[in-house]
Amino acid sequence: LAFAIIHSTTISLPAWHQLCCDAKLNPKLIPWDVVTRWNSTYETLCFVLAYHQPVDAVMAEKKYKLQKYELDHEEWQIIKDLVSLLEQAMLFFSQDSASIAAIILAMDKLNDYLNDATDEDYHPAIKTAMSLAQNKMDQYWQ
Repeated sequence: LAFAIIHSTTISLPAWHQLCCDAKLNPKLIPWDVVTRWNSTYETLCFVLAYHQPVDAVMAEKKYKLQKYELDHEEWQIIKDLVSLLEQAMLFFSQDSASIAAIILAMDKLNDYLNDATDEDYHPAIKTAMSLAQNKMDQYWQ
């Protein structure tokens, strides 16, 4: 969606700016989720939640041809769940005191959390992602 908006300088981009203003939000571009920034997924999802109204509006309007990005209620809930989960890691790893010893302890804590969290009331997609993360963690410890 971010790519589609920024590369439609005569249609979607001006509409995005107007929709942000209509929602009384500062017109900003959607941040890109990039693999080289460890917390960019969290930042992107937080932005999308904060800009929920213009995001929904720009995707729903047929003239912008962005319907393929449209999110249903369940997908919005997944985003909220992900933000909740990622926030804890982001806060921990953003501390100045994050040392190697602290990272190892955090990895242990994450491992325990992933083991216990499968019983939580998360969306099946979140549970699947957590299971995959648990499998990846198991590979690191072997």
